[in-house]
Amino acid sequence: MVVGVWLGNCSGATIGDFTLNLKVQATGREQAVASGKPNTPHAVFPAKVMEVVSVQWSAVNGVRDITLSDVTLHVFMDRVSTSANAKPGAKALYEIAVIVDFEPGAKSSGEFRVPMPESGKYVVRVETIGAAKKMGREVAAEMQVSVQ
Repeated sequence: MVVGVWLGNCSGATIGDFTLNLKVQATGREQAVASGKPNTPHAVFPAKVMEVVSVQWSAVNGVRDITLSDVTLHVFMDRVSTSANAKPGAKALYEIAVIVDFEPGAKSSGEFRVPMPESGKYVVRVETIGAAKKMGREVAAEMQVSVQ
């Protein structure tokens, strides 16, 4: 069973960049990554078969004087693909897409929980679709979940 929730918009971001944050937790462990952090090694979160993994994400528009309209926040968790395509397959463990408007300082967040069904490597990713219209680029954050 997968449980997910979209928590909506709220204000209070700092001035800077449009940032996506991703946090994965299970049994007293947690690991976090953020978009726009160059030279950060690819994060790997260890988990066990049937362990419930909690994933939280947030998006913050810290860009001064830019309102981003009709931005899709796309979040998914799926097995790591052998192709370079970072898109979920038909049997993804979790996938959601919501369209959000981001005023300067606006924030959106959500979370889901999923028991890891079998051993293997999975990817959890949060990404924008449509932010490039005003910012000139899309934004993403991702983490690998390695299930033993």
